[in-house]
Formats: sequence, structure tokens, C-alpha cells
Amino acid sequence: MAQRGPTVLMPSEFTIEGVTFASDKGAVYVPVMELEDALEIGTDWDTKKQSLSVGEKTLSKSSIRTLFDGTLLVDINDLQGTGITNKFDDESDEYVLSSGHRETYVTVGKHWVEIDLTSQRLRGFQGERLIIDTKISSGKKGMSTPTGSYKAGPEKSKYRTSSLYEDAPMPFSVQFQGNYFIHGSSSVPNYPASHGCIRMPLTGQNAAKFFFEWVNIGSEVEIRRGWSEKVQALITPKLDANR
Repeated sequence: MAQRGPTVLMPSEFTIEGVTFASDKGAVYVPVMELEDALEIGTDWDTKKQSLSVGEKTLSKSSIRTLFDGTLLVDINDLQGTGITNKFDDESDEYVLSSGHRETYVTVGKHWVEIDLTSQRLRGFQGERLIIDTKISSGKKGMSTPTGSYKAGPEKSKYRTSSLYEDAPMPFSVQFQGNYFIHGSSSVPNYPASHGCIRMPLTGQNAAKFFFEWVNIGSEVEIRRGWSEKVQALITPKLDANR
């Protein structure tokens, strides 16, 4: 009897950019729809039960998150028993996922943040993937937010109060320079109104909480007037696609 040759895995046409959260150490998330397309597998999201089935396995809620825009994510470390194997390639510094007949690679890029004081918005990226896009309120006239290149931290506090302004609450605080923080606020108008910090909304999707859970200490934070060419190049195709 002739022996069968080894199974040939067909590579995916694209690499998936993974998403990590500072609050979920070790977890690497990928969009479910991208995983479906790359590995040609079936998934089922039960809206009522808020559960995800991959293959014949139903994953726990702890395996699932959503991006700020609502994109459903799944932790690749929790795919055992779904028919998907996951191994880390030390040479390429990527995860390799395979489904028996298909394989794809998952890269994990660095977190970086850009804040445009002109449009009063913050955008956070991982690699080239947009993670969060939200309005902010920066320093008002006479108390302007400093522009420049910074790193998140070293302080990162779920709850703190201002030492300068009558113990004003500053939930989900991420320091970027001295007494300047990115933090949540109940007042985030569409214009500069703070004492110099970057205010983020606590209402709605709670951008402040999402950002706090996502960003790493040491992540690059660029504060400018006008978006950089890098951000414009990443965002413009997405805006055109939605027109």
C-alpha cells in the first residue's frame, strides 16, 4: 500500500495583527472574522448567551473581548480543542495558527498613541491596527497641554485624585509627564477645558476604562497639533472604505 505524503498546509494570504491588553497578561487576541477568513473555519456568536463557538467547542467569556469599535476578539491561547493548533515561532517572533489544511501567522506589534489637540481626539494603535479612536478634552487657554513625544507612565492608577485642584477625581489615570495625565472625566466637552490633562469619556463605551486596560506603561504617546503622516496614511483608507 502506498504511503500518503505529509499534509500540505495552504498559507493564508495575510498575517493577522494581534491585540494585547495590559490588563490581560499573556493573552493575545485576534478578530474572529479575520480568523475565519484566514483558516477557513466556522464560528458562531450567540448574542443572547454572549458565547462564541469555534468548531465544536464553546469558549468561555474570559476568552472573548471586543475592540472599541465593537469588533469581536478571541484569545488564541484558548483555542485548544477547536481544531486549531497554536505554536510560537522563535525565529519569526510570530504565532503560527493552523486548522489542519490552512495556516496563518499572528504578529504582536507595539502599542502607540497619538493625540491631536486640533481635532480633540486620541487614537491608539497596535502595530498598524487602530485600537481606539475617541474624543478628548485637553488643556484650556492658559493651561495648555504640552505637545511632544512621551511614554505612558510611570504612574498608572485606576483611581487617583488631583494634588493640585481640590482632590478632583481622576479615574483610570495614565501619566505621561509630571502632573499631566490621560484620565477619565464626567465632563469631556468638544473643546479644550481641562487644567492641562487629557480628559477621556467615562460614559457610553467608557473610553477611559478601555484605554487604561489596553495601554502599557512605556507605550509611546505623541501629542501634536494635527495628525502625523503615519496616522493619516493608516486612517485615510479606512475612511474611504466607509464612504
